[in-house]
Amino acid sequence: MADLNQLTAASLFNVKGWVAVVTGGGSGLGKITAQALAANGVKVYITGRRVDKLKETEMKHESGGSIIGVQMDVTDKASIEAGVAEIAKNEKFVNFLVNNAGVSTPGYGPSGMPQGTPAEISKTMMNNQTFDDWAWIYKVNVTSYYFTSAAFLPLLTAAKDNGYPEAGSILNISSISGITKESQNGQFSYNASKAATISLTEQLAVDFKRLKVRVNTLAPGYFPSEMTPIDEDDGSAEEHFQTKWGIPFGRAGQSRDYAQAVLNFAVNQYTTGSTLVIDGAWLLAHA
Repeated sequence: MADLNQLTAASLFNVKGWVAVVTGGGSGLGKITAQALAANGVKVYITGRRVDKLKETEMKHESGGSIIGVQMDVTDKASIEAGVAEIAKNEKFVNFLVNNAGVSTPGYGPSGMPQGTPAEISKTMMNNQTFDDWAWIYKVNVTSYYFTSAAFLPLLTAAKDNGYPEAGSILNISSISGITKESQNGQFSYNASKAATISLTEQLAVDFKRLKVRVNTLAPGYFPSEMTPIDEDDGSAEEHFQTKWGIPFGRAGQSRDYAQAVLNFAVNQYTTGSTLVIDGAWLLAHA
């Protein structure tokens, strides 16, 4: 029979004393991730290019957790390696790597899906983005996750050599946009990149299973962030979210919803190669 003390929430989600890294942790969902971990006693290193955002987010929590900024450009291998070296000066291991840094695409804009003749639709699509736009969004949303995961691998595997029951794990942030069959108003490059994030997660999970490094992905729906202009309290009625945003649950995602999902991936030692959707039933309504 299981020890019931080990089945309490406090025990199941105990991450006190852990070391984590969150890319793009100075704003949006990355900031929520860092704060959730720090509130539970984790020493969190957040990385990004904007030093001001990193400094704004730095803090110490009464739980013993903290947030520390490290300037790192995830689109540059030398910068990633320098970031790893900087963290390795102070840490012998990393328990949890969250690849969160991401960029979005403008889509069609307020005018919506192009109308008119095939020639007119073709022109709109051709002018909407460039090859460089596509390359950039893949560089941030996919390629950086690959190189950041590879660079932190030695520190992740070192967790098991420093008293922890398992190696550190990786959580890649994808999106419902990588699962839906819709372009969501012309977000072709963004949606394709997030689908690639999910594929990369599965491939890394397969290749890292020998090292017992778990790799999973979280696919959020509409949460307030710099990339998503939706507010938790935007509109007083459920119909506002159901009609404008297409969310059957009638509200935006909240920090608590997101933090619960992140902590679950951090501590569940039997989950790898998995995708968790948290979207208030958006995908179910947009099959």
